[in-house]
Amino acid sequence: MINDLDIKSLVAELTVVRVRYELPDTSAFIRYQPRYDEDPNTLKVHHYDGEIPLSCTNTGEFTLKALVNELRYAYVLVHLFPDESAMNFYLSGLDNGLAQLEFIGGSYDFNRLWISSGISNCGIPMAIFLGKRHAVNGQPSVSLVDHREESAGKLVYRAIGGAGDHVGEDFYNQD
Repeated sequence: MINDLDIKSLVAELTVVRVRYELPDTSAFIRYQPRYDEDPNTLKVHHYDGEIPLSCTNTGEFTLKALVNELRYAYVLVHLFPDESAMNFYLSGLDNGLAQLEFIGGSYDFNRLWISSGISNCGIPMAIFLGKRHAVNGQPSVSLVDHREESAGKLVYRAIGGAGDHVGEDFYNQD
């Protein structure tokens, strides 16, 4: 079963899809998705209250390591969950926390927090957070947080972009 794979095997198998969504005003935006679906109405992005896209195009599929070289001024956090209800519970807590912040007069740039969710190519529920800044030492990064055994999640993998195609990878101890 894919849930029983060790982290190195899972990182090698897991892919993230880059999707371009076209809007009615001829603009477009990019989201990173667990899987590609030709129907743009299936886009599951949290904290997005903009227009519904007219169409979408798969513009690439990447392993976590390869995804780092696609990012320039951004970072990606990939969260894996034991099941869809755990993923939805985690995301609803985030949604509620940000809604409370807004309610009490705080401000949060929702355009900077892009979260998509769904079932990965490995059959594991996955949420993808895209942030618009460098995350580690002025470099883009892709981090994998595993919530399958601990509901709070543990950082288990990180890839950091370097010069050219060089990518530094770190696997973190599960113990």
